[in-house]
Amino acid sequence: MKIIMQMGREFDSVRDELASLGRDIEKAASAGLATGGKIAAGKVVRDYLSGQRLGLKRRSGGLARELGSWMAAPNEVVVGIPDGSTVDRYKWLLGDEQMTIKPKGVSRFLAIPIGENLTGTGVPTYSSPYDVDDGYFIKSKGGQLLFGRKNGKRGKFRPLFVLVTSVFVQGTGALYDGVMESLDDIADAIEDSIGKIKDVN
Repeated sequence: MKIIMQMGREFDSVRDELASLGRDIEKAASAGLATGGKIAAGKVVRDYLSGQRLGLKRRSGGLARELGSWMAAPNEVVVGIPDGSTVDRYKWLLGDEQMTIKPKGVSRFLAIPIGENLTGTGVPTYSSPYDVDDGYFIKSKGGQLLFGRKNGKRGKFRPLFVLVTSVFVQGTGALYDGVMESLDDIADAIEDSIGKIKDVN
């Protein structure tokens, strides 16, 4: 004795409807992921590139303008700075790389702006000692080579640059930290997007 059970004719239409729903859900998830990418990029800009939180100073404006998100594939979002941007030379600062910067060409020193040469937002008033007409070099008591000037004949020496043979720079990790802190918001964006599809059906 056998009992044979078959799906009724309605199954074909249910299957087709579910397949269609699956495609709609995939599109909605991808759209939610795109929204989540924008949220994550916004968090990095707002929490890590504003107010000089990580000491990026004047470079943070350029990084903030260029940082964004885009879809690399239907279910793959990228948060970062695209290749060929105006900040390619220092976008690595958003990661956790380390770099030693040395003078180029015949220069023996790097001139690092300091003190009164920096505005409140970290922008140098003078980008090079060559820009300062009445400046001169001195050696500090600790042997550090400084470049600056006096305000008036009797004024105190005001250092504008410190000269060094190299600078070690550590990346900030801002991109990773900002995206990881956005994971819940990304998941919520995907869930909301899928929820809209379910509400319609």
